[in-house]
Amino acid sequence: MNVSPDLLSEFTRTLSAQTSDELPQRLCGAFAQVVGADGAAITVGSTPSARSLLAVTGRDAEELEDLQDMIGEGPSLRAMTGEGPAVLDAHAADTITVWPGLMKALLDHTTWRPPPALYAFPMRPQKSVLGVLTAHQHDSSGLKVGLEQAQFLANAIGVAVLGDFGSGSATNERWLARDRVSQATGMVVAQLGLSPEDALAVLRAHAYAHDAALSQVSSRVVDRSLRFAAPLEEGPS
Repeated sequence: MNVSPDLLSEFTRTLSAQTSDELPQRLCGAFAQVVGADGAAITVGSTPSARSLLAVTGRDAEELEDLQDMIGEGPSLRAMTGEGPAVLDAHAADTITVWPGLMKALLDHTTWRPPPALYAFPMRPQKSVLGVLTAHQHDSSGLKVGLEQAQFLANAIGVAVLGDFGSGSATNERWLARDRVSQATGMVVAQLGLSPEDALAVLRAHAYAHDAALSQVSSRVVDRSLRFAAPLEEGPS
């Protein structure tokens, strides 16, 4: 995946400026800001009937998710298939054909004219879809980053919200790894001024970004070959 090396660094800095009490809310807000959206939502679940809203940046994002659930169609539901990003652009010629029920609902039940653009990204750091990260823009100006980069962030956020990347080891090694992760988390807290919860999310996202186990990234933080700062700095590999 061709992703800018500065993207995760920018996301880390943006996350550190979020003020919500809840990690999913902070991740959601940071994603919206980095990609240049007016708002975003995180839903979790592997099927439309089982999905639930985990975090939103505001009432507009929540209303857009509710409408898709009510109509039973839309980018957020399409993205759950795991085939890649799904986009609703009111200016695109085939939008009404693809999602006729949602377009009618947006026109009948909201005051947005034209309807906002919706960008939905499956959170799929490995094989299974863990949920969907959806962003919206009222002016349909296009995201600041490409769909590939936004998808990369969605996968990294999926790891940060829902668990580790690269697990599985003997019991003793798991305890040693847990100690390294705890120590590394404390060091990232000191380096970036984050809460422990956000610092762990940064470590997990970095592990995903570099196709590494969380314990490996933590070891590099502990031995000081990897240091997080603004901008992100990394020692020799």
